[in-house]
Amino acid sequence: MTYLLQFCGLSDPLQVFYLEQSRGPAVAGFRPFQLDELLGWAQGIGQQRHWDAALIHRTVMQAWMERADLIRQWQLRLKEESGDRLVVAALGTSVDWERRCEDLFRA
Repeated sequence: MTYLLQFCGLSDPLQVFYLEQSRGPAVAGFRPFQLDELLGWAQGIGQQRHWDAALIHRTVMQAWMERADLIRQWQLRLKEESGDRLVVAALGTSVDWERRCEDLFRA
């Protein structure tokens, strides 16, 4: 199984709450946006969904390393935003992402 981690942008907590309630990938908001928080969240989601813990760890680490420049931009931008804004991340399987896309077309 493969997992896809996406960094979706900045949002307010209410919108993150709505995203968390929808089916598909797991979604969370972060402030500050740091690797240890992201990794802890991803591992918790992995346990809830009975995913491969080692593969989740690898997925998060690989995404963090590959997107280091983008992540730094999000971190800097977050400092300029109001205190309630969060960086949104989503993690899921291909089936989770398919469901999210299907729901977008139904909305």
